[in-house]
Amino acid sequence: MTIYWLLSVPAHGDGHVAWRDVKSRVGDAEVYDFTLPQFKIGTLDTLVRLSDELAKFDTSYENTTGKFIDTLRNLTNTTNSALAAHLLVEDKSVDQYIRSFSWNNSKYRSDRSLPEIVSQIADDMGVIDASLKTKLTQYNAIKNSLATVRRKQTGNLSVKALDGIVTRENCITDSEYLITAFVAVPKNLTKEWTNGYERLTDMVVPRSSKRIAEDSEYVLYSVVLFKRVLDEFTTKARDARFIVRDFVYDEEAMARDQLKAREIVEQEEELLDNIAEWIKGSFSAVFSAWVHIKALRVFVESILRYGIPPDFLPILVKPSLKQAPKIKHSLAEFYSYLETSTRASDRAKLAGKSSSADYTPFVFFELPWTFLDSD
Repeated sequence: MTIYWLLSVPAHGDGHVAWRDVKSRVGDAEVYDFTLPQFKIGTLDTLVRLSDELAKFDTSYENTTGKFIDTLRNLTNTTNSALAAHLLVEDKSVDQYIRSFSWNNSKYRSDRSLPEIVSQIADDMGVIDASLKTKLTQYNAIKNSLATVRRKQTGNLSVKALDGIVTRENCITDSEYLITAFVAVPKNLTKEWTNGYERLTDMVVPRSSKRIAEDSEYVLYSVVLFKRVLDEFTTKARDARFIVRDFVYDEEAMARDQLKAREIVEQEEELLDNIAEWIKGSFSAVFSAWVHIKALRVFVESILRYGIPPDFLPILVKPSLKQAPKIKHSLAEFYSYLETSTRASDRAKLAGKSSSADYTPFVFFELPWTFLDSD
């Protein structure tokens, strides 16, 4: 399990000292720069509103990231270690991207207002999420069709396609009045079939039943009857737990069905590859958007906590899971003076953070990368 922390602490005019203070409290944890641009701050009301919106987007995009990974895992049926090789963000591994994060100013221009930047990220993610839903709808439709095909190919004789089982010799095909019906009979009812099929309806040809095939559950019989009683015979057979198969021997129709089955298999394979490649390509944008939302949260919360002009140091920390609680407690103790700072505590209350069970006196967000923890 890998967890990253995004912290922001007061710089008090000297970022180097702030960096040294954090480094001295985190022990052997890895510490990285997490540089942010100088955004347009806007009004206090705007920041408070953005604080709530960003929290919702953060949760939503974390879920979207997980959905992308789960979908790719299910489509490719691969291990997490193999999956990680396909999950690149701007041509870097996820860990490399996080540790070397740099605000993408060409995509999300920092000279725009914060609400505009957030709106752009939300719009981009909306398009991606809609595309994923469309692609998965298409794939599920093909997958359901493929399941039907495979059920007909591999199911028992009550559902299995009879192509290749029933031959022309098993059928009456040139009679104006007679028809051959094919009936799947549960193995425990074969005696009842043999003794009673002639009496299910009138106009059943006596001694016409022939055993065609069998599997572990059913025996397939043919029986000859008049066409006019087929519907009645089907109903009476169903009442007796015999299944009259909807089958007419037609070589051209069977050839068309076989062609359609091959086409569905090919479509499923092609669409699966298409979606998997699209997810691999789109994952970069999804994960990048999520981290940019995290970055905006750090900035907005830092302004709300520490005030203006901006004088804080954003830092990325990668603690070990074993040491994480101890490190967090050490940082909280060191920055406990912020809880007694009128400005910082008032602004924390304004942002609705001081009453949270996870509250820390400094700005603190987790960036969990736990989606590939176990195979």
